[in-house]
Amino acid sequence: MKKFKLSYKHILLVFVIIGGVLLVLPLISMIYNPMRRPAPMIRNHILRHTPIGMDIEEVIEIIENNERWGSPSVNRNFGFRHTNPSGSSWDYDGRVGPLIIGEQSIQTNHRYSIPLFPDRSVRIWWGFDENGKLIEVYVQSWLVI
Repeated sequence: MKKFKLSYKHILLVFVIIGGVLLVLPLISMIYNPMRRPAPMIRNHILRHTPIGMDIEEVIEIIENNERWGSPSVNRNFGFRHTNPSGSSWDYDGRVGPLIIGEQSIQTNHRYSIPLFPDRSVRIWWGFDENGKLIEVYVQSWLVI
C-alpha cells in the first residue's frame, strides 16, 4: 500500500478552497437575501415592493407577507423620526434638529445571520402622509459583532 504524502501544494490548495468558500458564502447570502446588502440597496429593494404613493394598508399587507422584513409596528398618530447612522437627527439640508417624516409610520426590525459571519441588523421605516399614502422609506443597516 502506497503512503499518501501531503505536499505544500496540497496544503495550499486546501487553504485556497476554504478561503474561496468563506469569500463566496456572504456573496451568495447577499444574492439570496437582499436584506443582507448595504442600506441604500435594501431601500431600493423595499421601494420596488412598496413604491411611493402606496396606501398604508397595502404596505402593511406586503410587510406581513414578507417574513424577511420583520413584523410591522404601525403608528397611526405619528411619523418617524429621521436620524443619521450616528443617532443624531438631521434633515436633508444638513441642518441638525428633529425631522419627523409623515403623519403615520410603520417600523420593522430584523436580524439576519449566517454561520461564521457577523449578524446584520436592519431597521426600516415607512412614512405616510395624512391620507395614508407612502411618502418616504428610510433604512438603517449595520453589522452586529
